[in-house]
Amino acid sequence: MNLQKHLTICYLAVLTLSASPLLAQDGPNAGNEKDPDSRLYNGNEYIRNGTNAKGSPFFLADSLQPGALVYDGIGYRDIAMEYDLVLDQLVIRHYTGKALISLIKEKVSRFSIDAHSFRYIPAALSPSLKSGFYEELYAADSITLLARREKKLFFPNNREDIARYQQYNTYFLKMGDRYFEVNSESALLTALQNKKSALKKYLRTNGLHFKKDPEKALIATTSYYLKLTN
Repeated sequence: MNLQKHLTICYLAVLTLSASPLLAQDGPNAGNEKDPDSRLYNGNEYIRNGTNAKGSPFFLADSLQPGALVYDGIGYRDIAMEYDLVLDQLVIRHYTGKALISLIKEKVSRFSIDAHSFRYIPAALSPSLKSGFYEELYAADSITLLARREKKLFFPNNREDIARYQQYNTYFLKMGDRYFEVNSESALLTALQNKKSALKKYLRTNGLHFKKDPEKALIATTSYYLKLTN
């Protein structure tokens, strides 16, 4: 079967969900990842960039990792997958084991790899966002802290060096229906303006530095903000 064409075979079987938190949030049924008729195998053949380079285009590891996802409204667990940060594509192995598939990202509502949980967010929700996958770093009440992870391939200026992949992270704070880009301490404090003085003191007292560990500082500050406002 040509993997370049979308597979349109109807899904015929449904399995009872396990207690997986990711799957439990998105419906009562989990798909059978071994079933060739499953909706999961609906995408294009994935062919990796063959450039010799330092690093890889993938999140965490240069290999398929066990994970879970919700695809086209159906939950799947124990799926071998890898997340290409250059193309922003979730990749799985075809059921034949002979090829890789890049899933249609708009149909991937959620996925998780090694305790990292991502969800698809359309750009229509905010002018500061672009459509794609965002990792949920923290979520409580009406606040969610998100990370957009991307990689770029850089080519050397001389023939002796090899190309390399460089990762970039962009952070967003969702409060209600609004999204704020928070890539610095000042940006976060501006978003949380009503508790700015208390948060600034908290950062200093606890030795939290954005340049040293931005995600630790973002998560801790956001959590403390909720304590102050609840």
